[in-house]
Amino acid sequence: MPGVRGKRTFTMLTWMALGAVACVMLSTAIAAIFLADAITRSRRVRVQGTPADLGLRYEEIQFLTSDRLTLRGWFLDSPGARATVVLVHDLGCTRTGRNRDMLALQRDYIRRGFSVFAFDLRGHGESGGKRDTLGREERLDVQAAVAYARRRTGTTPIFLHGFGFGAALTLEAAAQGTDVTGVIADSPFVAMRQYMRHQYRRVPGPVFALASFFTRRLFRADMDAVQPIRAIERVTMPVLFIHNEGDPEVPPAHTLNLAAASLDPRVRVWIVSDLMGHGDAFRHAPEQYVRRCVQFVDELVPARPASYTATAQAAG
Repeated sequence: MPGVRGKRTFTMLTWMALGAVACVMLSTAIAAIFLADAITRSRRVRVQGTPADLGLRYEEIQFLTSDRLTLRGWFLDSPGARATVVLVHDLGCTRTGRNRDMLALQRDYIRRGFSVFAFDLRGHGESGGKRDTLGREERLDVQAAVAYARRRTGTTPIFLHGFGFGAALTLEAAAQGTDVTGVIADSPFVAMRQYMRHQYRRVPGPVFALASFFTRRLFRADMDAVQPIRAIERVTMPVLFIHNEGDPEVPPAHTLNLAAASLDPRVRVWIVSDLMGHGDAFRHAPEQYVRRCVQFVDELVPARPASYTATAQAAG
């Protein structure tokens, strides 16, 4: 009968449509899980070189975070240092800063009378951890590093100097009241979610949104854990922002927006002209880079006059 045949055809088409929708949803979920896995999988690389390669003496350090994870780094002690710089590397890097000459930066800080503490974030270099948590737990790494430097150096002022993701972490740490005198933030982003969306901009929106859900539920990561644009209002110490003019990964607008959102008139911004890389200004202009950083520190921790230092040494 025509009516019965029509109903059967309609039912069949309905089930086919539902099946197609189910296949699309399943495919989207599978793609999102794979993306969440890729986003949170640590891109671990070897620590290449040591300060000894540059003729520097150093001490290998391992220390614990508040969640009992072991991190590794090294401490370069400058006798009589007027400040200690804690270096925080970018995603996919180590304390030696692949392609960023961070060993040379450590040497230049030592030459100018600063002690340096450089370490590997969790899931990087020689530190523990198997996953990136997108800042949710890496914030603990920075706090633990500053705490170690404080125990090591007593009342000596501490400065955080971070790159990319590390710069974002330093701003978050400063906003949480970490005991530092100032922050040097090289190439930070305004928010981890915005940074990740740019990195995976070719991924369809629904897949990316579902991947964000799976990063939390399956891998204990959180794209919304690090949001410097919100944290900057709570930063009560001066910040020196550095950013390459042609940064292809994090446009300088991120730094400019962060500086504009800051309530501290002591904020400084240096947009490095004619450089196209991400967080590699030191490698291309080392003398100018270190000079800017040292000038920033000098504003907060003035260098002791030579006559005063000689007198103090004689008295000791």
